[in-house]
Amino acid sequence: MSRDSYDEQLDRLTGMLATMSRDAGAAIRGASAALLDVDRGAAEAVLAGDAVLDRRRAEAEAMIPELLVRHQPVASDLRLVVCALRIAGALGRMGDLAGHIAKVVLMRYPVGVVPQPAVPVLTEMADAAARIADKTALVLATRDQLDAMQLGLDDDEVDAAQERLLAMLVAGWPYGVESAIDLALVGRYYERYADQAVNVARQVVYLVTGTIRL
Repeated sequence: MSRDSYDEQLDRLTGMLATMSRDAGAAIRGASAALLDVDRGAAEAVLAGDAVLDRRRAEAEAMIPELLVRHQPVASDLRLVVCALRIAGALGRMGDLAGHIAKVVLMRYPVGVVPQPAVPVLTEMADAAARIADKTALVLATRDQLDAMQLGLDDDEVDAAQERLLAMLVAGWPYGVESAIDLALVGRYYERYADQAVNVARQVVYLVTGTIRL
């Protein structure tokens, strides 16, 4: 593989990651719309989009062995290839987690999953997840360490909201055990989505510095 061809492959790989990050952001927004608006169409669109994201993840991962075997990367390129593999996995899991939220919506449809008392905290989690998705895409584009570290603070916001949600569910929740389980799962999916975004940021910091700092 010539150096020009190798560089083209690296550019293609980074472009695929950028596309996946946008897909992961669209997925969590769609899942949140499905959840809060009881929107079946939005939920189905999230699942369809997740299938596309999974294919892109598989395509990105399939490029890695060829890049490693057919070319001997210098240290910085090797970090890019290794980080790309981890980032693709994290972005794929973000899409899967949005899909899990959509599946909860479809399982209960046409009944809404979120009773009115839980709307504010779930809205907060949805908004925070959307911001995290945007920052993940930005970090991948700019490789800015400060933006990457900021994601850790946004993750804390999701964690705090989930704690409030769980406290609400165990404090005499009047909507039944099934509803409590659904909301506990949804809260966990948002939390794990944010965690995976932090994993992406961690890999970007490693790519730039050679050190994990988050």
